Amino acid sequence: MDELENTEDIDKLTAKLVKAVEKLSPQRKKMLAQLIREWERLDYREDSRISCFLPVDYSTQDRLYQDFIHNLSNGGVFIETAASLRIGQPLSMIFNVPTLNKAFKIAGRIVRTETDGVGVKFDKKLTPYQKELIHKAVNKS
Repeated sequence: MDELENTEDIDKLTAKLVKAVEKLSPQRKKMLAQLIREWERLDYREDSRISCFLPVDYSTQDRLYQDFIHNLSNGGVFIETAASLRIGQPLSMIFNVPTLNKAFKIAGRIVRTETDGVGVKFDKKLTPYQKELIHKAVNKS
């Protein structure tokens, strides 16, 4: 019974929200759409991020690039770049973490583009050991 009441409450809330959105001006609807996109982007992340500034060499099918990783997680990175890259584009990356004598070579796909760079999801997640090494190294610098 509690689950049914909860579902009914959610349905009522949804109907109330739809009516409220219908009354918004076109400008406010655009602002709400931007806010929802931002929430979706934040909810998309499966792993916590480690802020960093690591040089990265990466390549697409037709070109090589050199830029910087600005955050790193078990599932991917954000690369600051001015390059014109597209969502779904595969790439291969090589980056070194300071204080480690290990180069990380990993493939991924671009999952989002922003004005200052691209979000890349690794094809395979880092192992817990790799993640721990990177976290320790980044937090020391």
